[in-house]
Amino acid sequence: MQIRPRLVTSLLSVLLGLSALPAAHAAPAIMNGGFESGFANWTTLDQTGSEGTFYLQSGTTSPTTGLAVAAPPEGSQAAMSDAGLGGPGTHVLYQDFVASAVGATLSFELFIGNRANNFYTPATLDFATAAINQQARVDILKAGADAFSVDSGDILMTLYQTQVGDAPVSGYTTITRDITALLATHNGETLRLRFAEADNLDVFQLGVDNVRIEIQGNPVPEPASVLLLVGALGALTITRRR
Repeated sequence: MQIRPRLVTSLLSVLLGLSALPAAHAAPAIMNGGFESGFANWTTLDQTGSEGTFYLQSGTTSPTTGLAVAAPPEGSQAAMSDAGLGGPGTHVLYQDFVASAVGATLSFELFIGNRANNFYTPATLDFATAAINQQARVDILKAGADAFSVDSGDILMTLYQTQVGDAPVSGYTTITRDITALLATHNGETLRLRFAEADNLDVFQLGVDNVRIEIQGNPVPEPASVLLLVGALGALTITRRR
């Protein structure tokens, strides 16, 4: 018996449609990680009383103090904290994303421009603390956490933190961390990627660029999609036999 052209066409349409169906959960993604669209998709926060904020950086001088910095490593712009009058401050840059259970790494480029003689890392991002506070850190926070928090109950993973004895000025440097286990544990939850810098001793530039989540392998398709695909293939096989 001849295979009906319309039936074959219909089955092929089903197969093509199934191939375009999304995975069970969309892969997590960071939007505008190169800051080529300015601060779209990002939020900047400054502690009350801070001098300066995060600015867009291009070229080889810092946004307001005009100190020497490295050029953005990806595209023409990066994000960089700076303080025009050299005053103290705490500055945060963050983006929320939805976790899904996939193998993935999170990568970013950091410029560290600590104009003090060393790093000082009290367990706070408050620049008004009595202790010297001259540090930068990158964390993934749980949903709803205060953007300035360093509480262990709010921080799910620390991706980077300056340490006493580190070179005061360095970068841009690529930092990559495997976040597979974190994504699996918090599948479906909204998480917060935060870049933070606190300084109450001297000016500090924290440059951020090329932020991205890279997926390892392909996401697993939805069970319903798999069943439909099997059914369509079965129907096509039966038709051919007839």
